[in-house]
Amino acid sequence: MRNTWTHLYHQFCPDYCSRMGRVRLQVGPNSVWLCALMTVVVISLAVGCVSSPHPVYQFPLRKQTRYFDLHYERNSPQIEVMARFADGYINLINRDFFKPDFEYPIQVFVLGNQNRFENFVQRELHVPGPAGFGIYLYSNKLLATYEDSGLGTFTHETFHAFVERDLKSRPAWADEGVPTFFEKFYGYWKNDELVLFWGFQNPWRIRELGNNLTQLNLSEVLSDQNPESDESKLRMVSLFLWQQGRFRRFLKLIAANDKRGYASYFEAAMELPLEKIVSLWQNYLLDVDRRRAAILSLPLSTVFENEGEFRTFAKLHGISTEQVKQRD
Repeated sequence: MRNTWTHLYHQFCPDYCSRMGRVRLQVGPNSVWLCALMTVVVISLAVGCVSSPHPVYQFPLRKQTRYFDLHYERNSPQIEVMARFADGYINLINRDFFKPDFEYPIQVFVLGNQNRFENFVQRELHVPGPAGFGIYLYSNKLLATYEDSGLGTFTHETFHAFVERDLKSRPAWADEGVPTFFEKFYGYWKNDELVLFWGFQNPWRIRELGNNLTQLNLSEVLSDQNPESDESKLRMVSLFLWQQGRFRRFLKLIAANDKRGYASYFEAAMELPLEKIVSLWQNYLLDVDRRRAAILSLPLSTVFENEGEFRTFAKLHGISTEQVKQRD
């Protein structure tokens, strides 16, 4: 959303939570007073003030990587783990999806626990709570979270930066539909290269959709302009594109501002008009519904130190290691 200053990712568990919401602060063309208010907030974050010191002063531990500037409240074994994963994730996006034209680094502030994170968001970022697990501020290239929020929070929030910067002509549903795709994965390290497997349904989202799952109307989801739309419905569209081998193509077409003569990027990615996609969509929903029990038992997103450990884990939990080949 072009005029969005702030995106709030609000969830109560990275993989198993029962609900997620978000708060968007939007500035209309005539909202002069709100523009002035938000300018004050941004300036206070950038230069600090007497009553609200710059956040960096409260985070004595700092880890700089190629793409991120990580700030921690306290010493934690997660610092090196997250630093490695963070850069590995960006390298993976560059390699497997598209190369964002982004001005790094992304500032990341990691609080010791959820309570301290909530206080930080309200006191320093001036965003009313509850903040849940993570928050990304577009205008400041700033991601805030806490130590036990989960890898899915980080991957979801980080991708919001690329959606805003590199996918400017995206349809409204992709504001959340694309970042939510990246919140569920399994994988391993291959030397210094991160290997992740995508396309998994998120158990709590399927539980949240309930009996409405098979009734989702594709045309309505794609045309919905409501920024408060159910993210679980939007994520189903991205996963559908993935299963059709068209998700990467969808991203690249938006980045290139190229609909290939179709009415939408979705249709261009599928290389079919919408009316010919509906039956594929319905079959997809029915298949997900048939696999509901297995989906609800999926474990948390996890990254293993080597392929052997990952294969053992995948076999134990019945996780497919076959990836759908994506078209460009």
